[in-house]
Amino acid sequence: MIKVGIIGMGIRGSLFAEAIRQNPFAEVVAVSDAFEQTLQRSVDQYKVRGYANVEDMFDKEEMDAVVIATPDFLHMKPVMLAAEKGVHIMVEKPFSTSVEEAEQMAAAVERSGVKCLVAFENRWNSPFVAVKEAVANGEIGKIITVNSRLNDTIYVPTQMLKWSKGSTPGWFLLPHATDIALWLKESKPVHVYAVGTKKKLVSMGLDTYDSIQAVVSFDDGTHATFTTSWILPETMPLIYDFKYEIIGENGALYVDLSDQMVRKAASSYQHVHTLGTPINGALTSAPSYMLNSFIDNIRLNTTPESNEAAGLLNTKLVHAIHRSVESGAVEYL
Repeated sequence: MIKVGIIGMGIRGSLFAEAIRQNPFAEVVAVSDAFEQTLQRSVDQYKVRGYANVEDMFDKEEMDAVVIATPDFLHMKPVMLAAEKGVHIMVEKPFSTSVEEAEQMAAAVERSGVKCLVAFENRWNSPFVAVKEAVANGEIGKIITVNSRLNDTIYVPTQMLKWSKGSTPGWFLLPHATDIALWLKESKPVHVYAVGTKKKLVSMGLDTYDSIQAVVSFDDGTHATFTTSWILPETMPLIYDFKYEIIGENGALYVDLSDQMVRKAASSYQHVHTLGTPINGALTSAPSYMLNSFIDNIRLNTTPESNEAAGLLNTKLVHAIHRSVESGAVEYL
């Protein structure tokens, strides 16, 4: 059995723990969380040892792999510890919110020879898997432009996340959208121009951006636009609104994850979140497929496609977007 530790037992860490429970080749052996109540709940639920200090977990546990589900800006320390100990790594996106940190992390992973999967989960999301196949088959020809809109309701920064003031919709949401473009296109991003707005959340005591819009230029002369916000009203029919448009020389592809085929009108109007609905108790979500892929990378000795190089490139791109928002100028990667 592949012995896995999980660092960060919030929503995502718990999700990954459940996925590991269903994987016949892996088991959770330890968990770590900075919040005592969260840690104790996880210890009781999964019947494993728990550590408030992540260094203690690495010192005392024999682990083959770790899943790092800490906030956006707290990935470096556990990644560096895992690489030093020769422990395989699955780390939440973004790889880091700092290019310097991401470069150090990528170098440490490469030196150690461990496998690293950066959790760009939409690479395992069936609509985007279908899009990737269509692009790879040449059905729309060379990609000319990409337009993406990924928004959350205001519930996310004000209630769901305890640490939203330390992040932005650019760091929490944009990595999903930008990674899809980097995954689909053969060209590399060169420079960006972006703008951002701080009004609504600042008025509520959270000093972070409400929205960010960016135009990204690639080395083949093509461009992509990305817009993101996390202040949509809680009356939205789904907690997120994710739309993606890929226009090629010979066709186009359109993805709309905000409408997942089932609409419910009861006490309120909702779009039912059908993607990832468990079937006969089995998890079918993109994060669980991604976790299983990581376990397969370890047991079959294969290389994750969504690796540290993909994580570093994404961090460079999203960091350039934030620099452009601050400078008001075009920023190069």
